[in-house]
Amino acid sequence: MNYSRKFTQFIVQRPWTSILIGLLTLFIFLPGLSNLEQDFSYRIWFRDSEPLIKRYDNFQAKFGNDDLINIIIHSPNGIFDKESIDLIQELTDELWKVSDVISVDSLTNYQWTSAHEDELIIEDFISNDHSAQTLKLKKEMALADKTLPDYLINREATVTNIYAKIKPHFDGAPNDKEIIAQTREMISRIKQKLPSNDDHTIHTNGSLDINNTFREVSEHDVATIFPIVFLIIILFLTYIFRNITLVLLPLLTILVTIMATFGLAGYLGIKFNNLIAMVPTILIAIAIADSVHLLVTYFQFRKSGKNSKEATTLSITKNFKPTILTTISTAIGFFSCTTSDLIPLRDLGILAGAGTILAWIFTMFLMCPILLKSKVKGIKESNQDDVDPRAMERARSIVNTLDRFKYPIAFITLLVSIFSTYLGLKNEVNSNPYTYFTENVPLRISNDFTLKNLGGFYGPQVVIDSGVNDGIKDPAFLKKVESFQSWLEEKEYISRVTSIVEVIKAMNKSMHGDDENYYRVPENRKTVAELLFLYTMSLPQGKDLNDRMSIEKDSLRMAVLWTLQGSKESLEKMALIESKAKEFGLDAQVTGKIPIYQNMTTFVVKSFFSSIALALVGISLLLIIIFKSIKLGVFSMLPNIIPLMVGAGLMKILSTPIDVGTALVSSVCLGIVVDDTIHFLNSFNALRSKGMATKEALVKVLATTGPALIWTTLILAVGFGALIFANFSPNKNFGIFTALVLLVALVVDLIILPTLLLMRKR
Repeated sequence: MNYSRKFTQFIVQRPWTSILIGLLTLFIFLPGLSNLEQDFSYRIWFRDSEPLIKRYDNFQAKFGNDDLINIIIHSPNGIFDKESIDLIQELTDELWKVSDVISVDSLTNYQWTSAHEDELIIEDFISNDHSAQTLKLKKEMALADKTLPDYLINREATVTNIYAKIKPHFDGAPNDKEIIAQTREMISRIKQKLPSNDDHTIHTNGSLDINNTFREVSEHDVATIFPIVFLIIILFLTYIFRNITLVLLPLLTILVTIMATFGLAGYLGIKFNNLIAMVPTILIAIAIADSVHLLVTYFQFRKSGKNSKEATTLSITKNFKPTILTTISTAIGFFSCTTSDLIPLRDLGILAGAGTILAWIFTMFLMCPILLKSKVKGIKESNQDDVDPRAMERARSIVNTLDRFKYPIAFITLLVSIFSTYLGLKNEVNSNPYTYFTENVPLRISNDFTLKNLGGFYGPQVVIDSGVNDGIKDPAFLKKVESFQSWLEEKEYISRVTSIVEVIKAMNKSMHGDDENYYRVPENRKTVAELLFLYTMSLPQGKDLNDRMSIEKDSLRMAVLWTLQGSKESLEKMALIESKAKEFGLDAQVTGKIPIYQNMTTFVVKSFFSSIALALVGISLLLIIIFKSIKLGVFSMLPNIIPLMVGAGLMKILSTPIDVGTALVSSVCLGIVVDDTIHFLNSFNALRSKGMATKEALVKVLATTGPALIWTTLILAVGFGALIFANFSPNKNFGIFTALVLLVALVVDLIILPTLLLMRKR
C-alpha cells in the first residue's frame, strides 16, 4: 500500500483524531501572537555588524543623529508678515516640548551674527518686533544672506522650514509613532486657533515621518486590502461551488494558517515591518492553492455520482503526492531567502516557508476531515462518469490544435522568452523611498510640495576627518573643506550644504565691521580658535556646535540638502562625493539615514536574486528526484522560468524599475508556478504509467486537473490584483506584476507545457 492510500485511510477512518492534530498545531502557535511586535526603523533591516550601521553609529557618537521633524509652512502672500512670523514663532516654541527634541532651527531663532564696535552680537534673527517695517528689513537681510535661502526659506520668501533635531538612540530608534503623533496634535491645536480665512498650509516631513508613514501605510493596507481580497475569494468560490461549506473551508484554512504563522513569528522574535506585511498575501496564495485543488477534485467526484466519503477519499488520494511535493518545492523557494544578510528578508523566508508547511497541515488535518464530517449536500450530479464528456471533448479539441501547431507555438514561445529576457536585463534596480507612497499619502504630498517650492531637503551627511585633534582649526584644512563645499554647491541637484565653515566665515566678517571682503576663512589657526570659542560662548542653550564638530575637534560634519530621491542616482552621487573629496585632499565618509535607505533596495534585490538562483537549483533537484530523470527534471523547469522571463520584460515595458515589491514577485510566482506544473505533470505521468498515449493523457489532464489550475490562478490573480488599492507602492507593484505573471504562467501550463510534451513524445 502506497503512502497516499495510507495517509488517506488515516484521515478518513480517524477524522476526529485528524481534527485534533490540526487544532493542537494551531493552539501550539497561537500564544506567540501576544509576543508579536512592530519595528519600522532603519535598524530592522541590517545586522549590527553591517558596515553601514557601524558607520552611522560612529556618526551618532560624534555628532548626534540626523533624525528630524521637518515642518514646512507655506504662505501665498509671503512669510514676512506678522501672521506668518507669529505662526512660525509659536510652532518653534511648541516643538521644543515634543518628546526627544533637543534642538529647533527656524527663521525666527536662526542665530544672526553681527558686531557693534568690539562687541560680538549673536541673536535670534527675528525677535519680538513683528512690525511691518522691521519684517520688510528682515526679508531683505534674509534673501541676501549666504545661508538662509534654500535652507530655511525659498527664494520667493513664501515657504519656510522648521527643523527639530532628535536626540540620538544608540540601542534602538526614536519612538517615531509617539513623536509624530505629538507633532501632529500640536500643529492641529495651533491651526484651530487661526482665523477661518487663514491661507497658511503646513506640511511635515523628515526621517521620523518616513518611518511613521511606513507603519501607517502598512496598517492601512492590512486593514483595507485583505478584506477586499477575502471578498474576491468568497465571490469566486461561491461561483465555482455554489455551496456554503465549500466556500467557508478554504477561508478557514487561510485564517488558521496566517494566525499560526504569525504566532511562530512571535515565538521567534520576528518583528512586523513593511516586508513582513506581505506575508499574509503570500500565505493566502499558498493556502488557497492547496485547498482549491482538493475541493475542485472533490466537486468533480461528487458531480460524477460519488458520495461525500468516496469523493473525499478519492480527492485526498489523488492530491496527496502533488500537494506535498508542491509544499516542499515552495518551501525550498522561501527558505532560500534565509541566507540573506537582510533581516526582514530572512524573516520573510522563514515565515513564508513555515507558513507553506502549516497551510498543507491545516488543509489535510482540518479542512479534509471537516469536509468528510460535514457530508456536503446540494451538489447536482450530472453523470456517472469520472470525467464530464463535454470537458473531455473541449480538451481533445485543444490538444489536437496544439499538436497541429506545436512547432510554430514553440518557436513563438522561444522568441517571446528571448525578447522578454533581453528587456528584463535592460531594467535597472532603482527606488524612491518617497514614491513608495501613493499620491494621496500626506508624506508624499509634503515631499512633492517641498521639491517644487523649496528645492532639496534631507540629503546625506558627510563626515570629514582632519586626522588630528583640533585639526578642524587649521586654516589649510578649512580651505580644502571650503573648496569641496563650493564644488558640491555648484551641482544642480544640491540646494544647500551647511558646515562650520560658513559659521567661521560669517564670524570673521562680523568681527571686521561686516566687511564683505572678510567673509572668508582666517589665515591663522589662533583666529579660527578664537572665533569658534566666541561663537560657542554666545549661543543659547540647545544651539551649540556639537552637532557640527566632534568634541576632539578632529572631525566636522557637512549636511547636504539635495533634490535626489532615486536610489540609483543617489548611490552614484554619494560614491562621487567620497571619491571627489580625496581629490581635494580630504578624508570624507558619506553617512546618515539616506545611504541606509537608498542601499536598502539594492541589498534587497541582490538578496532576492541570489535566493532565486538557490531556489531554482533546489527545486530542479527536487523535480529530478520526483521524476527520476535529469532530462525530465530540467525539462519541467522550463514552464516555470518562462513566466518569470515574461514578467521581467513586462516590468521594462511598463517602465517599472526593480525594487522591493517587484523583486518579491519572482519568489512568490516561482513557488505558485511550480505548484501548477507539478500538479499537471504528476497527473500526466500517472496516466502515462498506466499505458495511456501522450495525447489521450493530455486530454484527460486538461479535462480533470485543468479546471483546478484555472480557478486557483484566476482567484490568485484577481486577489493579488486587489493590491492596486494599496497605499504602499511596492505592495501595489507586487500585486499587479504577480497577477500578470500568474496569468502568463496559466497560459504556459495549459498551452506551452502540453506543446512541449507533444514535441517530446515518441
